[in-house]
Amino acid sequence: MTLHATELEVLDNFRANLQNIMKSQNLSEAELSARAGFEEEGALAEIMRGGSLPNLAAPVRLADALGIPVEVLLRDRNDHLQQQFEALPVQEVDRQAARLLSAVFKATERSLDRIGDRPTLDSIIAWWKETDGDLSQSDQIAPHFDLVSAAEALTSIPRIHHVGALGLSATTLGTAEHSRLETFLETLSTSDLAELNGQIRSVAHSGVGMITPLKRIVPFPETNETVEVSFVRLMLPVRDASGTLFVLNYSTLLSESTPRRTEG
Repeated sequence: MTLHATELEVLDNFRANLQNIMKSQNLSEAELSARAGFEEEGALAEIMRGGSLPNLAAPVRLADALGIPVEVLLRDRNDHLQQQFEALPVQEVDRQAARLLSAVFKATERSLDRIGDRPTLDSIIAWWKETDGDLSQSDQIAPHFDLVSAAEALTSIPRIHHVGALGLSATTLGTAEHSRLETFLETLSTSDLAELNGQIRSVAHSGVGMITPLKRIVPFPETNETVEVSFVRLMLPVRDASGTLFVLNYSTLLSESTPRRTEG
């Protein structure tokens, strides 16, 4: 399991999803680029044909311009019902009817992303922008995110300050206890821990959010089983009422394998 391979998978899905939705909305690259506010000529072409995922701002701006949750651009296109909800405003279809069908498609996308009122990446980012990352205004979404800070040593376990009971960590591990998440983090390689701490430090020091596609094998020592989880992790710098800086960690699931028993 390598992050690079996962990035390539998500990049392929991102491009395919973006192209499909542009086609369904009858948008050219130039039209979408203008709608998303890209000022540099060829910016969208570089995103469509570049060798790596764009930074946080680009997918969010594209999703806003298309009127969809940002997760829709990152998910596995083979596991989703997107193709069944396309609305193509071709010549024989009245444009107004096409817009109505597209609105139904978008509403369906949003409903699929809100299982049990779980917030989307868009809503977490919108909260962060509106409140400037003020945790005193996070009561509604606090059950869905974790709060962390980087360890002093890059290869040590990051400090865990809050585990949201409804977040991906707690629901995957079956508990919101800090110790269980710490036990899982101990299973990561030193390179994974160094990367994780490096990202936490970067977000905290730069004040800029980060989106990262990941794939993890989650072990369950109690049952000798493991689950492979593919997800997108969003990190944002936030502060509590006293001004203490933390990094908000919110993850949304892309796919999950069935549990499998390990040998030994």
